[in-house]
Amino acid sequence: MTSALSRASVVDKIVLNSVQKDAVLYDEGPQLVFAGAGTGKTRVLTAKIAWLIQEKGVPPNHIFAATFTNKAAREMQRRVEGLTGLPCTGLWIGTFHSLCARILRREAGVLGYRSSFSIFDADDQLSCVKKVAKELSLDERTMPPRLVLSAISRHKNACVPPEELATTGKSFFESEIIRAYGAYQESLKKQQAMDFDDLLTNCVYLLRRNPDVLRYYQSVFTRVLVDEYQDTNVAQFLLVKLLAAVHNNIFVVGDDDQSIYAWRGAQVENILTFGKVFPGTKTFTLEQNYRSTNAILNFANAAIEPNTLRAKKRLWTGRQGDASVTVVRYRDDRNESESACDSVARLLKAGSRACDIAVLFRTNAQSRLLEDAMRKRRIPYVLVGGTSFYERREIKDCLAYLRLCVNQKDDVSCDRIVNVPPRGMGDKAREVLAQRSRELGKSLLETVLEDPQTAVYGRGQKGLLELRELYALLADLVAGKESPHEVLKQVLALTGYLTIFEGEDSEEAQGRIDNVSELVNAVSFWTEDNPEKGLPEFLEEISLASDIDRWEQKGDSVNLMTLHCAKGLEFRHVFIVGCEDGIVPSRQNFDDEAKIEEERRLLYVGITRAMDTLEVSHADQRWRFGSCIPMSPSRFLASIPQDLYLFLDKGGVFVREEKRPPKAFVREAVVESQEPAYRHEDFSQETVQFRMGQHVVHKLYGKGKIVNLSGFGDDMRLIVLFNDGARRKMMAKFADLGTS
Repeated sequence: MTSALSRASVVDKIVLNSVQKDAVLYDEGPQLVFAGAGTGKTRVLTAKIAWLIQEKGVPPNHIFAATFTNKAAREMQRRVEGLTGLPCTGLWIGTFHSLCARILRREAGVLGYRSSFSIFDADDQLSCVKKVAKELSLDERTMPPRLVLSAISRHKNACVPPEELATTGKSFFESEIIRAYGAYQESLKKQQAMDFDDLLTNCVYLLRRNPDVLRYYQSVFTRVLVDEYQDTNVAQFLLVKLLAAVHNNIFVVGDDDQSIYAWRGAQVENILTFGKVFPGTKTFTLEQNYRSTNAILNFANAAIEPNTLRAKKRLWTGRQGDASVTVVRYRDDRNESESACDSVARLLKAGSRACDIAVLFRTNAQSRLLEDAMRKRRIPYVLVGGTSFYERREIKDCLAYLRLCVNQKDDVSCDRIVNVPPRGMGDKAREVLAQRSRELGKSLLETVLEDPQTAVYGRGQKGLLELRELYALLADLVAGKESPHEVLKQVLALTGYLTIFEGEDSEEAQGRIDNVSELVNAVSFWTEDNPEKGLPEFLEEISLASDIDRWEQKGDSVNLMTLHCAKGLEFRHVFIVGCEDGIVPSRQNFDDEAKIEEERRLLYVGITRAMDTLEVSHADQRWRFGSCIPMSPSRFLASIPQDLYLFLDKGGVFVREEKRPPKAFVREAVVESQEPAYRHEDFSQETVQFRMGQHVVHKLYGKGKIVNLSGFGDDMRLIVLFNDGARRKMMAKFADLGTS
């Protein structure tokens, strides 16, 4: 029996508060740790794994530890090895998707798959659904492929296979979705492919339908640990329940106040009802925050307090800071973006690092004005969650070749590259090839390899013969266990892929060449770091990587990202823009209280990213489709007591202080109030009377003529025909028009 002294040896290597330490040392059944934002949940989870290995003698390969990003998994494994002093290569730690993929590759034959199955990303899925829709003669106008794919994903996340839905369609639309779902799954199986949802659901089906397999993994994984448990969906919940059903040695960490993924199947109820599902659960609540100042935490606590579907907790900290949270009102979204970037510039001038600053927003569309303002001030920035490197056309082309080297049945990849570079395989020739492959019951590539001369005639036939020769050379490289780096270099050399762009004398073409060069670098570095792994492992790793996994905090760049993307990150200075009804909360969620609560959690996540300073802003007007739309401050701000923040009114020309803040902030507010932020765009606050046909002058657009007007007083809207020929819609109150 292990002594108390030796039991504590691991936890003595890491600083833990009393609640954290109790959670690590408890080992008498199911455990739930409610870990508020910034309370050290990763520290607790890491210490728990290390303690199980070193003090309880649990072999690393008997631990199943699920996280939600590969980056978090790598960091946790590094920390565990540092605490135990032991290599933990056998530790099953990773995202749910990567762990399930690992099980499925081992047990693929049980499900009728080969271990080399492809993993389809969002673009691949869409291509597959479009093909299925065409074969089923579905009308894309009434059943858009993205809508069909979303409906299929919902059924998968609930672990309901198409055969169980066959008799449940209550409407024509539902019946067509079910039909598409079945055909889509058949297409995936034929291509020896799984999508992201399949990785979870197929793992659940595997364990449910094969008792021997279930018993094996229950005996292997004697400890089950889950990070971010509030974000689990039905499939993930069922998976951990199945694995822990015998021993009940399950340890989950999460924060119901940060559950923000219901739109992709997450169920906050999973964490709130954990004790009912696993009787005898011991619950620990972490409330001491190590990230933010007290002012930020008071603001955050007040913001989340109105939610009813939550476990009560209140964050507190020993950190002190002079800065109040600031809430700012602006005239419009342009004014807001310009001012936020001016504040960023001041922070940089004062010595802050760019990587310590983040500007957060609700939707990607909001980034455009911020990017324009950043560029105008020459502030370096990175847009997190934009077009991923691996989603760019040239990168997907290269990866399609590599995927075919591993899986000949991958029709999506074959269709992508069969005419890249051009081989005379136009739309008609490709349809002929597809028809021939259906007749033979083969994949597209198998048809090319076995029957290229009868599949297509004319110029395309020569192209297919070249593709067959090319594939034979690449297949030999893979069979010879050549590194992914070498295979990619040969793909580029044998296909002459870069010649597609080298013939174009354009910045875009050079950018694509640079991207391919960066891919070669990435594969080279991966090969060096993983000498024992091959092409299938490389393809799987990049398929399962998220935007945050690929993001690296750069010291010279300010971070622009959505509130969803910011989860799990922290920054010294945070700006949350667009805090208005219709944005946060989203207008489409107004009538659903459960969704309103999730929107409030989303704002809470944004607030709790801030370490030292936080500014939340809203605008009176937002430009949409050429018109200025009135906006109202978010209802969530109304629930926060006014004594918890400093309110600055920048809706007019001058800043007006609304609260008596600490002296330092009085001085700052006075300085700002003496100088208009944007002299070239100041709008008049007076209501001006205009008439049809009146000649006017605008500071930016010059002379023009009013050709239409509607509304009265502050709500008057104008259409002005300017001398440059452009018609511009404006709100009279803010148009800043002079008469001529």
